[in-house]
Amino acid sequence: MSLAPLRFASLAVLLALSSTAYGQAASSAKADAPLAVNYVAATERIHTAGQPDAATLATLGERGFELVVNLAPPNNQGAVPEEGKLVAEDGPTYVNIPVNWQTPTHEDFEMFSAVMNGARDRKVLVHCQLNMRASAFTFLYRVIEEHVPPEQAMEALRAVWIPRDQWAAFTADELKRHDIDFALPKP
Repeated sequence: MSLAPLRFASLAVLLALSSTAYGQAASSAKADAPLAVNYVAATERIHTAGQPDAATLATLGERGFELVVNLAPPNNQGAVPEEGKLVAEDGPTYVNIPVNWQTPTHEDFEMFSAVMNGARDRKVLVHCQLNMRASAFTFLYRVIEEHVPPEQAMEALRAVWIPRDQWAAFTADELKRHDIDFALPKP
């Protein structure tokens, strides 16, 4: 009796078990990997990041996100053309609020706040191209809507950048509009 078929069958079973273990390890590594450039977990519920790639967008539901808010215009450099479809197919709700980098507006922030207020019990990823719009809007939202002390909310913003120019002015205007006395640190 030849042992070749038995050896082949044993090798096939070993390879199948190895690939299953590898798949589980790869899946675990995927869940632990950063979502995108400048990724910050501002809170357990609200996370911010730069533009995730297509593969990451297609796994956000698996990672526990229930809402994805993209603050970059869809024609931004590095945008993923089918982003909304990729996200929605994996389960999360997808919202795009295209905030112009040069001229963020009060209306943009009001729309963002309305979306976030409607998702108070959901895990959210807020992103844009580099996590500058996202981190600034999230800072404002936490301070204005969630009444987090600005110094505390500033930690997540500072992890990405200190707003300057039009973004410093926009942030100061929104805080003032809501009677919050806080000055951003100088970059």
